[in-house]
Amino acid sequence: MPRTTHARSSLLTAGLAVTGVTLALAATLLTGLGQPAADVRPPPSRPGGATADDRLLHDARQLLLRDCMHRHGFAYRVFPLDEEPETSSFPYVLDDAVWAGRHGYGSELRRRREATARIDPNRAYFAALPADRKAEALVAANGPSPDGLTVRLPGGGILRRSDRGCVAESERRLYGDVGAWFRASTRVDALERIRRGRVTADPGYLERLDAWRTCMRRAGHAYATPAAARAAALSPVRPLGKEREVGLALAEVRCAEESALSGTARKLDAHHGRVLAREYRADVQARDLLRSAALPRARRVLEGTPRP
Repeated sequence: MPRTTHARSSLLTAGLAVTGVTLALAATLLTGLGQPAADVRPPPSRPGGATADDRLLHDARQLLLRDCMHRHGFAYRVFPLDEEPETSSFPYVLDDAVWAGRHGYGSELRRRREATARIDPNRAYFAALPADRKAEALVAANGPSPDGLTVRLPGGGILRRSDRGCVAESERRLYGDVGAWFRASTRVDALERIRRGRVTADPGYLERLDAWRTCMRRAGHAYATPAAARAAALSPVRPLGKEREVGLALAEVRCAEESALSGTARKLDAHHGRVLAREYRADVQARDLLRSAALPRARRVLEGTPRP
């Protein structure tokens, strides 16, 4: 499916697909990044781990989703917010020597996640349901059709989602106006893709990329971009092996510093983030206001709902 927005939003449009992941759809809807609306801040390009507010909203959403699914006659197991960093934390170039020395490009982390997904209790529960119950569970979770909520994305394109079902109900309980939350959070999430595109097209980035490329060639690695090096390292067809993966990752880190690509990317990311935050100030403020107002509701959910 074309990535017209962040992967979280892509899953929204696939909400009626008959997969075990669908019942865990809430996991993709809980990461509304940002701060309370004291001012306008762009979404971060390099997550530093979940905040206490992130965890609070995630946990409340999970409990609300679980209770709603139970009312419709289906089991649902809550799960914690996944905080393990991956190479998505390095959108432009890998520049953390400690992380690279430990994980390379994260192939081991990816395999661990895939193994965890295979034994996910929600996936197993859904897979074991008869066909008619699968269909009923999907309707309970996501509504009868992907209609009711519509948002026009920055840069073009329209995204639709149901305003019914347990996913929508959990958002409504937390954010009040589910339509406003869907529109604001989806539009702000889409800014990440736009910001990264602007950074990688910026002449300053391209100049430093040439220097990075030269450095990598001297180290024996002829890759046109950091993304190409990462793709080679994470290839499921021709895996490099841990030692070679770590060696390539550390070479990328050294070249990121020597070429000044890392520092340039950070500065450009901050610059384009500020520009986008001004351009889409109303969306960012609406998202942050809704999120801030949801926090006390989330606390009440956690205080009033017994843990499983």
